Amino acid sequence: MNRTPAEWNEILVRLGVKPFTAARWSTVFSDVIQPGTFSAGDDELDDFLGQILHESAMLERTEEALSYSTTRLCSVWPKRFPSIADAGPYAHNPEALANKVYGGRLGNTEPGDGYKYRGRGLVQITGRANYAAVAEALRLDLIGLPELLSEPAIALRASIAWWEGNIPDSVLGDIVKVSKRVNGGTVGLAERERLTDEARNELA
Repeated sequence: MNRTPAEWNEILVRLGVKPFTAARWSTVFSDVIQPGTFSAGDDELDDFLGQILHESAMLERTEEALSYSTTRLCSVWPKRFPSIADAGPYAHNPEALANKVYGGRLGNTEPGDGYKYRGRGLVQITGRANYAAVAEALRLDLIGLPELLSEPAIALRASIAWWEGNIPDSVLGDIVKVSKRVNGGTVGLAERERLTDEARNELA
């Protein structure tokens, strides 16, 4: 279903996006999301919106926030930071943290890849391998220019490309399964579920 910028603006505001932010994104949503964009059509949009709104802090963020306190680091990555002392060197140090938690995985092979390919876009696409997959789908040089993923239109297109490649239609409607594929766990599950339910009502 085609939706105008005005319709998207109204939907986003009702879902809790700040009016100024909704106005900035509404034309992007109208331009990018067309019939056939998603394999399951409009039936997929509620799941998608619920996840991206949570991951992007209601469209306020297209780049991962990596400035954490020691206490928060121990909470988010308990295996990597089992104590406050372990977390100390990485607190409020985004570059060191990204290289610590993402280095050597997610296709990251070079020194500094963890930070270079940190979470961007509306689903926080992370790691050289994921950047490469999305780059191929969009025919953009996201390996050489990873910062492109933070631009609104590319952030949305890339997030859809990642979603279509990683979220099979068979898990749609199962908030736990979808969240685990997006986030690797169930962090923020209650908000993801609430936003997905609200999006379903708004899109009906």
